[in-house]
Amino acid sequence: MHPFAIFTVGLSLLAMPFLSAPTQPGQLGQDPVKANRFIGANQCKNCHKGQDKGNAYDHWMETPHAKAFETLATDKAKEVAKKAGIDDPQKSEKCLKCHVTAYGVDKKELKATFKAEHGVQCETCHGPGENHQKKRFAEASKKGAEPSPITPDEMRSERKAEDCEKCHNSESPTFKEFHFKDRMKDIEHLDPRKKRTEEEIKKLRESGEKPKEEGK
Repeated sequence: MHPFAIFTVGLSLLAMPFLSAPTQPGQLGQDPVKANRFIGANQCKNCHKGQDKGNAYDHWMETPHAKAFETLATDKAKEVAKKAGIDDPQKSEKCLKCHVTAYGVDKKELKATFKAEHGVQCETCHGPGENHQKKRFAEASKKGAEPSPITPDEMRSERKAEDCEKCHNSESPTFKEFHFKDRMKDIEHLDPRKKRTEEEIKKLRESGEKPKEEGK
């Protein structure tokens, strides 16, 4: 579901916590760009499935993010939820805000193709995909046209540790120490259609992480 570098930001990062962290409803996967709706991961696979395209969709399907909503129905999740005073994790805002994309956003921001039960999807990290889909389909219809660079009004393509830390933090009852670079290695899915030099890839992999505090 993503541009030619896409999915680099990577859907938060592996092992989504069983319950949620301190985001507000709708914060996970929300984007300031207006007139841009969430389309769902199933729409992304139209262009991001297959080895020649970086295999981003299939790679996502193998991560815990794709099963983040299903996870809430497991005995382990219910046990954790019970300790937090939650009867049904799949219905609790405390859990859903970090286990589904676009939780709490106005329904007008969701296209009919978007299915929340698909868990933590591409748009959690990349923002709503409607503008991206429209732009790339339009370009594809022009024979011989080279893909244009991704712009902020289209979608997010940069890596940011704070996007992941909205849910991967100590307020999650199943939190484990979070190392941004290590997690990014697990979910990275660069699109081979965008040619990069070794230096560009190195710079990309060094981006997004917060500067270490002095003495650490």
